[in-house]
Amino acid sequence: MNLKRTCIIISLVLIMFMSAIESSIVSLALPTIRDDLNAQSSISLVITMYFIGIIMVIPLLSELMSRVKVLYVTIGGLILFIGGSLLSGMSTSFDMLIIARLIQGIGAGMNMSLVQIVPKLAFEIPFRYKVMGIVGSVWGISSILGPFLGGFILEIATWHWLFYINVPIGVIAFLFVIYSYHFENESIVRQAIDYLGISLMYLLILALIVALVIPTTGFITVSAFIILIGFGITIWYDSKRRTTSFFPINEFKPQIVRAFFTDFFVAFILIGFNVFIPTYVQDNLHLSPLQSGLLIFPLSIAWLVINFTLDKIEMRLSLKGSYLLAFGLLLIGSISMYIGATNIWAIAIVMFIVGLSFGMIYTKDSVTVQETSTQPNMKKMMSLFTLTRNMGSASGSAVIGTIYLLQVSFTQWPIQNVMLVAITIVLLLVLIWFRSIHDIA
Repeated sequence: MNLKRTCIIISLVLIMFMSAIESSIVSLALPTIRDDLNAQSSISLVITMYFIGIIMVIPLLSELMSRVKVLYVTIGGLILFIGGSLLSGMSTSFDMLIIARLIQGIGAGMNMSLVQIVPKLAFEIPFRYKVMGIVGSVWGISSILGPFLGGFILEIATWHWLFYINVPIGVIAFLFVIYSYHFENESIVRQAIDYLGISLMYLLILALIVALVIPTTGFITVSAFIILIGFGITIWYDSKRRTTSFFPINEFKPQIVRAFFTDFFVAFILIGFNVFIPTYVQDNLHLSPLQSGLLIFPLSIAWLVINFTLDKIEMRLSLKGSYLLAFGLLLIGSISMYIGATNIWAIAIVMFIVGLSFGMIYTKDSVTVQETSTQPNMKKMMSLFTLTRNMGSASGSAVIGTIYLLQVSFTQWPIQNVMLVAITIVLLLVLIWFRSIHDIA
C-alpha cells in the first residue's frame, strides 16, 4: 500500500474519530459546564445543537458536492470543525457555547458525508470493504475512549480542554487531506441550483424531526406525519417534472431505495444497542461508564472482522443471502439480549453477534449506493444517504428513548422494551427483502 492510500485511511479515521467522539466525551462534563456558565436553558442543548448542525448542512452539502472537489469541501469542513472546537473551548457564556457547537456540528456533518464518498473515489472492492470496516469501527471505539478520555481530561484540566483536544487532531487530519485528496476519477457537474427542491427537503426534514425527534402532543405528531407525507409526495412529483432537480429521482432504482430504507431502520436499531445498552448496564447493573464502554467493545471488533471477510462471504452467498444472514444475526442477538438482560457475559456475546450484522449491513448499503449511482450524481446520492442514516439515528434516539422508559407489564427490564422494537423492525426488513426478490441480481 503506497503512502497516499495510507494517508487517506489515516485522515478518514481521524475525521470520523473527531466527529463520533464529540457527544460521548462532552456528556461527562455537562453538569460542570451548566454550573460554570450558569446555563438557564436545558444543558442537553450542548449535545442537541451538535446533531442539528450535522442534519442542517447535509442537504445543502449534497448540492455543493456535485460542483466542488472533495478536497475543498473537506478543507471547509475541517476549518469549521476546528474553529467550532476553539470557540467552544473559549466560550464564556452558554449562548456562545451553543452557537459554537452548531458551527462544530456543521463541520462534522460535512466531514461525515465525505467518509462515504472518499472510499469510492480512492479504493476498489474488496479493499474498500476493509477501509470502510476500519472507519466504521471508529464509532464503537469512540464510545469507549469518550468516557475514559473525558474523565481523564476533567481530572487534570478544565472542561474547555474537551474541545481544545480536537485542534491538534484536526490540524494533523488537515495536512493528510492536503497531501492525499487528489482523485483523478472525480467528476464535477455544472447545473442550475434547484432552490425549490432544497427548500422542500429542509421542510421535509423539519417535519420528520417534529414527528419523531421532538417530544410533543399526539395531535402535533400526527399532523407532522401528514405534512411529512405531503412534502415527500411534492418532492417526488416536482423532481419528476424537472430535467435537473435537487432530488435526483432517476437515481432511485429499486436496489438504492431498498438500501436507503434498510439503512434508516438499521441506524434506528443501532442506537438501541450502542446508546441504550450502556445506559441500561450503568443504571440497572451498576457498571461504571468505562466498564459499560468495554462491554460494548465487542461490537466494534465484530464490525471490523466482518468487513475484512466480506468479500469471501460474497463469493458464497447472493446479495439477498448476505442480507438475510445479517438480519438473522441481528434477530438472534435481539432475542438473546431480551432473554439474558442481566447476564454480563451474555450481553458481551450479543454485542459481538450484532456487530457482525451492523458491519455487514452498513457496508453493503453504502457500497450499493456507491456502485449503483451514476458518476455525476454519486456524491449527491452519498450525501443524501448520509442524511438518511443520521435521521435514522436521531429518530431512533428519540423514539427508543421514550420506549425505554415505558412501564410494560410483560417486561422486567427497560432494555427488553428496546429489544422488542428491534425484533419487530428486523422482521419487517426480512419481509421486505423476501418480497423484493425479483429486483435482486
